[in-house]
Amino acid sequence: MKHTLRVAVVFSIGFASLFIIAMLIQWLYIRLEPTMPEGKFLGMAVLPLTLYGGILLTLRYTVRVGVPILQAVITVAILALGWSGVLVLGLERLTLPAHSQNTVLNLGSPGLILARSDKAQIFLPDPHNLQTPLVFAGIGPGLVYEATPDEETFQKGLGYPLVSFRTEVPAFLQGILRDLASTATQFRSRLNQGFPAFMLYAGGLILVLSSLRCFFTLGAWPLANLGIGILVFRGVLALEALLNMPRTQRNLFLLSGSLIPQALLSPLILYALGILLLLYTGVSVLVKQRRMYAPEVD
Repeated sequence: MKHTLRVAVVFSIGFASLFIIAMLIQWLYIRLEPTMPEGKFLGMAVLPLTLYGGILLTLRYTVRVGVPILQAVITVAILALGWSGVLVLGLERLTLPAHSQNTVLNLGSPGLILARSDKAQIFLPDPHNLQTPLVFAGIGPGLVYEATPDEETFQKGLGYPLVSFRTEVPAFLQGILRDLASTATQFRSRLNQGFPAFMLYAGGLILVLSSLRCFFTLGAWPLANLGIGILVFRGVLALEALLNMPRTQRNLFLLSGSLIPQALLSPLILYALGILLLLYTGVSVLVKQRRMYAPEVD
């Protein structure tokens, strides 16, 4: 009972903290991004990140304090499902102000002008494209037009290197953000079908994530186990995005002989995977206990 209460407190604090931090980050992004569509939901977009992060941190905590593995899995699964349901019911009332109220200019818009001393350069169509035509002032008589600027042209202009104004995100981070966005879209789609449909899908995902507790005890080095857990969570995120792809859904529907509704394919696969992980966890616990209490043979 003491372990259950401690896990509940840790999960609740971690889940709420991650959710608030993610909400603040997205709110700041929207305030600085005037092209954000009106009415884009805040909470549903950050719920997948909060869910994955909260379960990951709590499972790591259960390993550190020695909570029995099956107790940890069941407790985390129930807490995650309950928190998700409560948040979704509350988030339906959250909307964003219209982006027309945002007067912040978007750096990198067509016609962007950069100036340095008595020189200036103007990006005509698109500053995100380094091959966009440029107009230079102050490097010769009148204005100089360059249809295909190169590194030498930029150096003659303001002396800046040939760089884009687009925010470059590492490829691995792009993949994570893309898959999280896919999960958020799936949550929204399921919620549009009704709250029971959302809880059915979220329950399968939470069961899989909670069942990954066994990967946090594979080795003797806690930091290595945490790294393995993070990689496994990343794999589940990629698997979920793959299952929700339209082509995958069509192929699975055909493989099932059109007997299972397409909307139930992803949740059923997640539940099946979660049950297999739980069976593996249970067998591994029994094997360890048997080895522990087995009589020594001289």
